[in-house]
Amino acid sequence: MAKRASLYTELKRRNVLRSSALYIGVAWALAQGISQLAPALNLPDWSTRAFLLACVVGFPLWVVFGWFYELTPEGFKRDSEIPADAPVRQSSARKLDVAIIGVLVVVVALLASGYFIRATSPVARAAPFNPPADSIVVLPFANLGGDPQQRYFSNGITEELTDALGQNTSLTVIAWNTASKYALSTQSPRQIGRALNVAHVLAGSIQHADNVIRVTSELIDTRNGRQLWSDHYDDSLQNIFAVQDKISAAIAGALKVRLAAMHAAPTMNPQAHELYLKGLAAVEGVTASDAQAAQKYFQRALELDPHYADAWAGLAGSYLALAQWSTLPMADATAKMRAAASKALELDPRNVNALVQLANADNADNHTLKAAAEYKRAVALDPNNARAHLDYGTVLPLAQDLVQTREAARLDPDSATAQNNLATIYQDLSDWPGMVRAAQALNKLSPHGTDAAFYLAFAYAQMRRGADAAKAFDLVHPTDPRDQQLVHAGRLTYRALIDSALRPQALAALAAFRHTDASPYAQGDVLQLYLALGETRTALQMLPAICAAGPVACNDLATNPMYAPLRADPRFGALAKKYTTMTLD
Repeated sequence: MAKRASLYTELKRRNVLRSSALYIGVAWALAQGISQLAPALNLPDWSTRAFLLACVVGFPLWVVFGWFYELTPEGFKRDSEIPADAPVRQSSARKLDVAIIGVLVVVVALLASGYFIRATSPVARAAPFNPPADSIVVLPFANLGGDPQQRYFSNGITEELTDALGQNTSLTVIAWNTASKYALSTQSPRQIGRALNVAHVLAGSIQHADNVIRVTSELIDTRNGRQLWSDHYDDSLQNIFAVQDKISAAIAGALKVRLAAMHAAPTMNPQAHELYLKGLAAVEGVTASDAQAAQKYFQRALELDPHYADAWAGLAGSYLALAQWSTLPMADATAKMRAAASKALELDPRNVNALVQLANADNADNHTLKAAAEYKRAVALDPNNARAHLDYGTVLPLAQDLVQTREAARLDPDSATAQNNLATIYQDLSDWPGMVRAAQALNKLSPHGTDAAFYLAFAYAQMRRGADAAKAFDLVHPTDPRDQQLVHAGRLTYRALIDSALRPQALAALAAFRHTDASPYAQGDVLQLYLALGETRTALQMLPAICAAGPVACNDLATNPMYAPLRADPRFGALAKKYTTMTLD
């Protein structure tokens, strides 16, 4: 009776051990590759774990296959069809040995490259992810209604919830402007947390049908991906503010922070609230028609509920937007802003948005001390209000302005306005590297705008980098024909500083643009170009109209180095005395 082979001998004879080693090596190599490519490909955190789990499940199947089949030059054959001492078994074993060695080389290379990447990458060299424990971002709640036209509703509710959480002095809340950029993001909460340097993400969904609403939400710790809390709420539209209060209370409880005092519901009229949310969506636009639409929504909301303080504050903001994007004179806008904001504060003395708009009106009318007091109160009531910090800085000395503007940029990392203001502050401080950094950040956030190019060109010119100043206009890609014309004039101007033969072309381009009905901000850019070419007389002729149309844009006449060529002229001195509110200290 023949002696039966041991299990180990049989596994070895059938090359099951070799094929298993090859399987494990290939799986490990692929897992290493996935983990290293995951950040670059924006793969979710669980992708590597899911792959390894699939490999574990597939391993027994692979072993069974290796037991019953052998690889031959003619393809796979059942083991029973091949003699025990057939040369093909040794040949197959040698091939598997070579494959195993090759996979081991790949694994070692991946481990070494991963170590090299971790050792040399600037991101890897940075401090471990350690965001402030009290920080949170409220991501746009998903709109489960299925109608894209209803997106304004879920966005509006999320923005209101952000504002409500922001009034908790124990929390640092990322501004809605930045959070809204993640509406369609495929990044995981942990990836978003790292991008914004926040410890917590609040995500959820809203389903709105007739007079019924369902809100689901969950709080996630971005440092470990753990869910800290989740719940859902079914209620009527009339009680939506009560639902927001419940979510705020739950978040405060989960994070063990003090909850801000609850306030009465802003309105009990669901239709007025819905019109207000439409106004919020419209006022975020950058055209005159957007501002006009916002104004109409707020006015219709007030027709339904004249005591709706938030709608009065929104109406005040729509007048400011109209002055920015339409032909409404700022002097006319400030009177309407002041009336609407004052009505909002009469109804709700703690309404932060109304305080900011009232301060904006006073600031535009050169009532600087009054505006500063209103901004200061707004910041005290809502320390997470990035807009309040940003506007407050404009009435403070430069050093304090820089502090407020940096705080606004921290709370609202995707704010182009914050980077724009930082560039202006660094310009007034003659900090050219700082101005370049802010302008580059602005260019990333607003690649179709023109401001970044003008900031960069001026800073590079002061740094004696003329070629870079001219190339700055190649970094922006405006879509508006008038902005394209302005960029062309800027490029020609700074090239003319290198090649004087281009000066007539640059002056012709500026003259053509000057006589258009461009905005005061665009005319200010043209004035910068005239000054760069030494055309002080033309620049001084333009300045009074520019300042009258936008007084805030001229609040640094006495400090801005760009105006140095004009300071000896008494006419400029009179303008600087009239409009300057910015001081160095």
